[in-house]
Amino acid sequence: MIEGRVVTVTPPTKTVKGSELSIVFTRAQCGELKMGDFGFLLAAVSAPPESYDLGVLTAPMQMPTSARSGTTSGQTALQNFKSMQFESSFNLRLNMGTQTTPIPQMQMGDVVGIKHLKLSVGTGPANSSVLSSKDHDVALETHSVMLLVPTQGTFPRAAVTPGSPQPAIVASHAAVAAPGPAEIAPPPPDEVNLCEPPRCSLALSSDNSSDAGDAAASISINQLGYMSRPQRVMSTFDNDEALAYLAPRQLLVAFNPHGLMHRHVFGSAGTTVRVIRAALVDTETRMVKTSVDWELPDNSRYLWPLGDNRVLVHVGSELRVYGEGLKIQKRISISGPLSFVRITPDGNFIAIGVIHERHSPELHAQLSVSLNRDPEEDVDILVLNRNFETIATSTARSGLMAPTLLNEGQAKLLAQPNRRYRIFLQSWDNHASTVAHFNSSCIPQMSSIAPNLIFLVSCDLETSEPEYRVMRTDGKLALKGVPSQSETGYAAAGSANRETFVVKTVRATRPVPVGATFSEDDLSAEELRVYRVADGKRLLRVLAASPSSSQDGFALAPDGSQLAVLTRDRIAVYRVPDK
Repeated sequence: MIEGRVVTVTPPTKTVKGSELSIVFTRAQCGELKMGDFGFLLAAVSAPPESYDLGVLTAPMQMPTSARSGTTSGQTALQNFKSMQFESSFNLRLNMGTQTTPIPQMQMGDVVGIKHLKLSVGTGPANSSVLSSKDHDVALETHSVMLLVPTQGTFPRAAVTPGSPQPAIVASHAAVAAPGPAEIAPPPPDEVNLCEPPRCSLALSSDNSSDAGDAAASISINQLGYMSRPQRVMSTFDNDEALAYLAPRQLLVAFNPHGLMHRHVFGSAGTTVRVIRAALVDTETRMVKTSVDWELPDNSRYLWPLGDNRVLVHVGSELRVYGEGLKIQKRISISGPLSFVRITPDGNFIAIGVIHERHSPELHAQLSVSLNRDPEEDVDILVLNRNFETIATSTARSGLMAPTLLNEGQAKLLAQPNRRYRIFLQSWDNHASTVAHFNSSCIPQMSSIAPNLIFLVSCDLETSEPEYRVMRTDGKLALKGVPSQSETGYAAAGSANRETFVVKTVRATRPVPVGATFSEDDLSAEELRVYRVADGKRLLRVLAASPSSSQDGFALAPDGSQLAVLTRDRIAVYRVPDK
């Protein structure tokens, strides 16, 4: 963190068209939780880059090929990783994934690429630097580059006589980070929008009829203790309910009963925020085999399918692996609040992000008030193999999206100028390739689903309506959804046998723009479509009324033979045809 302040402001007037602004940087957080005195000079300014990535939006992590073989022990793999450097986004050399934005050689007082702006270094009050414009308001666009140098120590200030040349300042790239991996040529820019049958299906808007007919089984969730709250206002779909299969006919139903609860302290992980009730239901007999209550220290996602009839659950200050019969198979302690869990579609690797507080309580409160939100924190990332051994560690920041893990590596999302985005795949052995380019009027959301597909939700550039795509790692589409004003939420999942995947879209009674508030009463229906991976054929379509506000209220059976769908009062189980 660097703290600066505006010392003086001279706005334009009727008689004087120009404006002036003086800025000084006096404090920084240098390796400690608190801010300390540390002076910087604003030495030079450059315009935003025009043709390079503006920033990595996903948390970086990578793994070597040896870890994929399954023969390397956790301790050996960890030793191998100690010598590896994990990149962080937005560093001094502007390392934006596989490209490096060049910083021009600049001298004291240089302003590069910004018309009508001048910089006078250290000439203002309190040794501030002065930005001035003769005929315009002083303005810097987003992603402009400000070069700051310490006032003492590394770059001591030298007296400069009028007319003498200014000392040059060169940003050293090599001193900051090693070069990124080489990249192959990107595909054509419009390839992400090509949906060519039979490998790709086009999901057109449809009427209110259902292809599925009656459900094979209907289970009342109210009898389990669940009560919906249709009037509750929210801005995103919640994580209160979740469905997952622990066997072909064992359905795990987890939900928030919204009852009175006792609060417990989980150390650095936090205190009880909600209690989740989990019931294991036989989908044929509709009998509850067993049930448990889980105490959670947050309102985030808490359940992830692992494959092999297992699930990973966040409970208190640990992650638990449950198998058939809802029996605990493994416990994994975490040292702080959980930021994310991501799993490769084949289940070979798990990435766990744990938040590490980087500020003192006083500084945290000050930043929260100043930013009107929680400040960024450090996120410690652990990578586990199938045996839950730690084989890699790295650090990212909480402002980044959670990693999107694929069987081959990590898919990263990068922002580019003019609302353009790029997806590139960085393999476990550090090879990079561009998957796709696309435009979006909103910040895209990206995840992975079985067997090895990317699920991408973005917004149409002209209408700003949400749209989704299911994409293969070569950039070819498996499914493309057409934007619709009535659709407001999207989710996807794959079956454990990797032969089918399902996409859920939620419809609203009124248009709900991205980020706008809504309630369950505004949700009219949810549509789920099951597709065969091999040829993209649609196997099943379900249209269910009274959808819940849950992100994960649906699940495919491990063998792909059943689809379970949660509504506000029941769970419907549908048979998925195999032809």
